[in-house]
Amino acid sequence: MAGPRPPFVGMFGGHFYLNLSHMRLFGIRMGQTADQIDAAFVGQRSDTPVYLAHPDDQDEELTAKAGATLQRMLGQTSFPEADADRERLRALRRSRPDLTRLSDAELVAHARSLLEEVETTFQRHVESSLPASVGPAILGPLCASVDRPGAMLDLIGGLGDVDSASPSTGLWTLSRQVAASAELSALFDQGPAAVEQALDAATGDVKTFRDSFEEFLAESGDRGPNEWDIHALSWEASPVQALALVDRIRHSPDDDSPAARRIRLTEGRERTAREIRDLLPEDVRPMFDAGMHASQVWIPARERTKANCVTVVNEIRMTVRELGRRGVAAGLFARPEDVMMLLDTELDDYVAAPESFGPVIARRLEEYAGLHELEPPFFVADDAQTEIDTWPRRAEERTEAAVEGDVLGGVGGSHGTYTGRVRVVTDPASCEALEPGEVLVAPITDAAWTPLFLVAGAAVVDVGALNSHAVVVCRELGIPAVISVEGGTRRLRDGMVITVDGERGTVTVDSVPAPLGI
Repeated sequence: MAGPRPPFVGMFGGHFYLNLSHMRLFGIRMGQTADQIDAAFVGQRSDTPVYLAHPDDQDEELTAKAGATLQRMLGQTSFPEADADRERLRALRRSRPDLTRLSDAELVAHARSLLEEVETTFQRHVESSLPASVGPAILGPLCASVDRPGAMLDLIGGLGDVDSASPSTGLWTLSRQVAASAELSALFDQGPAAVEQALDAATGDVKTFRDSFEEFLAESGDRGPNEWDIHALSWEASPVQALALVDRIRHSPDDDSPAARRIRLTEGRERTAREIRDLLPEDVRPMFDAGMHASQVWIPARERTKANCVTVVNEIRMTVRELGRRGVAAGLFARPEDVMMLLDTELDDYVAAPESFGPVIARRLEEYAGLHELEPPFFVADDAQTEIDTWPRRAEERTEAAVEGDVLGGVGGSHGTYTGRVRVVTDPASCEALEPGEVLVAPITDAAWTPLFLVAGAAVVDVGALNSHAVVVCRELGIPAVISVEGGTRRLRDGMVITVDGERGTVTVDSVPAPLGI
């Protein structure tokens, strides 16, 4: 195609938006329906825009080109480009300059030097997302054809080598150190903030833990909530978040380790694969093998490309935070991340005269806080939806709580059925209330949430689709999950007992706690 590459994704209102029209078009040219593409990328939603066919949707030349690309990718046994990106970016992380010794201008230059890596890693992520959706698309109908529709979720779980699951393994190891030490257990009983403070002058078991924790942050400190956003706090930027996760996980029994779960899930996947393959007609088995191969190669590859994106974003984050730390020391604003209210085009002027931007940053922080009161659209289908003044305010939402017997529908993301008490968690940094075995109900999840799946008995998520990062980890850890449950965090309340059916994609309310005073 001549001319500049058109945008495939975009940031709007602080949210990361995919071009659903683009994905629908590619899927249709590959023989899928718009509904199948919607289910793969956005889950089940009542507000999904209706697909309107256009004569140009069918294009023999572009279809042949897209088919050749897809055939090539599905024939691969690995994604070496993503592996090479990972090695290069880990080396970049290890060789990070001492940011405290760089001048303000050098910090800005260093952050800008990383932007090319951002473009490279995001392009790889887009490339890997397409073939990652093909395996489930092949396996789903084949499993349904032998009356085993739920088996598809077993076939795409327990894959191993999934980067999004690796922080859970690291946090699990740290939690075992705490559980095995009376000294550490007593310290963690005082809360994560007390632990963070105690690490500065640690001795004995606390020093051993501190050394292990620093190794963990060097390896996984780039993960955290809202990982795409440099304004958000990664675990390296705010270690207390990771300590809070260790605090939750330390109460889990030893036989719940990620390694033990992986063994069970891998054995189950291989057993289910043999059963399904034996049930299929012989001439269909090559297609089944292709679906299994695509899943085993590309679902982990997609998680690797996402992890690579996160690594480079965090390098920019930590660089700009050092600039912000100096602004805090000068009394210009309250937190290092406040400097990120500036535009890239303003950074050179900020370096020349930081004090002149204090009022600008203060005004933007106020505006930014106001945006948190608004509910952004899930889909942007026309210009009217880009008018922020028309977005509803969160405080105005009055969703009725579910009652006993209600069944909430969504998309089954991870196989199994589980009954337990609800714990609504809207921010992984506030996870202290989650108790082992409770059902985690969350609005949306990323890597910062996934260690909580070691504690929860099941997960219910408002937003997500079959290849969402969190549900991939649910399958790797073997807990039932239902995603794309609209209004789940508003309709389900703490203390309700619910049954999560990860195969059917349903959440049934079994009982509701009596009101206080009754």
